[in-house]
Amino acid sequence: MMSSNGTQCSSLDIPPVVGPAQVFSSLGHWNTAVYVVLAIHLAPVWVVAILSLVKLPSRCPTILQPPLAWLTCLPPALISLSALGILVPSTGQYVEVLLEIVLSLGLVKFCQFCRLTCGGDQAIVEYCRENKVLLPIGSPPMVCLMACRRPHLTRTSFALVSFMPHVLLAYKVVLLAVDLIYLLLGYTPSGTFIALDNLHNILSFPVGLFAIYAYTMFNFLMNDVMEGNSKRLLGIVLLLEFILFDCLRLFFIFLTGTGMLTCVPPFLSQALVAHTLKNYIKAFLATFIGLPYLGLCSASTQLQTPVRTPSVASLMPLPTHQGGVVAQGEAEESPRKRSVEGVARST
Repeated sequence: MMSSNGTQCSSLDIPPVVGPAQVFSSLGHWNTAVYVVLAIHLAPVWVVAILSLVKLPSRCPTILQPPLAWLTCLPPALISLSALGILVPSTGQYVEVLLEIVLSLGLVKFCQFCRLTCGGDQAIVEYCRENKVLLPIGSPPMVCLMACRRPHLTRTSFALVSFMPHVLLAYKVVLLAVDLIYLLLGYTPSGTFIALDNLHNILSFPVGLFAIYAYTMFNFLMNDVMEGNSKRLLGIVLLLEFILFDCLRLFFIFLTGTGMLTCVPPFLSQALVAHTLKNYIKAFLATFIGLPYLGLCSASTQLQTPVRTPSVASLMPLPTHQGGVVAQGEAEESPRKRSVEGVARST
């Protein structure tokens, strides 16, 4: 049975571009139903994103508007790219990398947004030192390090943690460049996962692993530094979406490698079926995760200063009931201390 399916799949005459007409020949009106549902999902995401961008200047300080605008554009970009992969399955390989580039750009922009919101790296590091917030080296996926002693946060370690999403973004761009070079040269990869022409995809797993590890540590730090600010949840949503998209790639590698996923004659090969199904799932994920995400983006945003040095604050004068001023440290003395000092002076 499996050999007959393999023979049938190898004999498919697939055109260079597989579009809606070829998909309809293979799937019929099942795919038409998907188009209708996709349109229903696509419209509200775009409408909410556009409304959020229009209201952004009135709800956000000027310095935070560029990164927040990028973050707001992520859901419509994700669902639009997924729709492209559904309509034209032959673009699936490139759409998959483009989706990863968009998500990696989201991680970079979230790190930039948090650093601007909190007043820069130095302010974040000082806050963590004063409040004894340590570097969470036991963050997933490196949970094996939870038993190790957590080091203090330094400017160098924080810069490294916040820079790793840039490395991930750069590597995803390299992946897309390699695929486009193959396309321009007319080279057809072997299709085997463990192969030299697939080395760039194999290396993406360790690069992604370390980048996500660093980004998870960054999220844990921001949960403490930006406590009470709902925008910190954007980082968790982006992390969840990136992991789900990445797990889909691994899941379909397993399905195609074991032969559990087959072709659909006359125009959908096994690879095209895999890319089409992945884009079905990603489009729905981009909608169901994207709408709450846009709700977080559209909320009012203010700059915050996480560091409040006691020695400086104690020098700030406060008004008294008689109209004079006293140091803040004196104004905050407890009633018990004042009563004890009064008794001592009377004696």
